Amino acid sequence: MTGIKLVCTSIIIVILMLAGGACSSTTYTEEQSRAIAEEFAKVEATYIFDGTPWSFKLTDTTEAEGGWQFTYEYVSSHAGYGDRDGQMLAQVETNHTAVITVVKGKVTTAVMDKAWDMVKQQMVYDMVIDLMPIEEVTADLLLSNPPQIGVYIKGGLRDGCTIFHDLKITRDGDVINIEVTTQHPKDAVCPAVYTYFETNISLGTDFTYGTTYTINVNDYTTTIDY
Repeated sequence: MTGIKLVCTSIIIVILMLAGGACSSTTYTEEQSRAIAEEFAKVEATYIFDGTPWSFKLTDTTEAEGGWQFTYEYVSSHAGYGDRDGQMLAQVETNHTAVITVVKGKVTTAVMDKAWDMVKQQMVYDMVIDLMPIEEVTADLLLSNPPQIGVYIKGGLRDGCTIFHDLKITRDGDVINIEVTTQHPKDAVCPAVYTYFETNISLGTDFTYGTTYTINVNDYTTTIDY
């Protein structure tokens, strides 16, 4: 009889220990999980490098995988991802969308623009780089002394997975060449949605009065009199 009591007592103790462990496990609220996701996004290398605080915003929250999934959007001052220190970069505002999942207080997945793994700091897919189809280019003299040449560019994004990749400017005398590229995940199945990319850039003031300059943006050409 004593043995039975001892066994029963042992079982009760185990049950109480398990119950106590379950009660002591931390439950993270939506608010706490959101704070973790936001902190992660703001210490990730892309945002640290050139993210603009005024543009950072939460745009969506959903329950996912026993936790929460948060979508943040912000604007970077240059193209690309991660720490780009030492790279030659075009100053062009780039919109980013980061989807971050937090489960039990930990970031389990974080992907930016469906292309950049924010946890591993690498591209999600092998990326295909193409010239962006250009829809419109206009060049104007901006109000400054001396005047700057400003260029407006409107290009196309072929599907729902294609995003802006880079913008490079070269010059040969009175001809300015601007190469605008897109990136597309090689093996991804993407929505057949054609959208547009728009940007304004400055070419600076290193120009000669009375000269006509030719501006080539991929296969699109325009001119401006300085």
